[in-house]
Amino acid sequence: MEKQALSNKIKRRESGQSMVELALTLPIILLLLAGILEFGWVYGNSLTAQNATREGVRVGIVANAQAENNQLVTDRILSMFPDVAENVVITITYSNPANFRSGDITVLVTYSIKGITPFAGLLTTNGAFSLATDCTMKMS
Repeated sequence: MEKQALSNKIKRRESGQSMVELALTLPIILLLLAGILEFGWVYGNSLTAQNATREGVRVGIVANAQAENNQLVTDRILSMFPDVAENVVITITYSNPANFRSGDITVLVTYSIKGITPFAGLLTTNGAFSLATDCTMKMS
């Protein structure tokens, strides 16, 4: 009988130990999981933004008039840009402004994306990631 009581006492101590281990490791596991989700969210939207910028430049390399070209590039980028992006600024520059057809076109897009987890505030000042993408192509 005494052996069984001792065995039950040891089991209760071990279950308490398991609870303490869980309490110590659970925050670390949740933080890692949130970081993985946050990274995937930002990276996926970043790839979409890069693709939109590249497509905008592709539209721009076949232009006939510079003013019209800038509008076509901007419209194409915004039509493909991720909906979650905020503060989108598109800067279009030509390597030869005097004759825009004989040079390169460079498009720089800066934007911000809000995080999806509460832990994004730990990595940023306001919970939004500031990102930029650019693309340069030879005018054809």
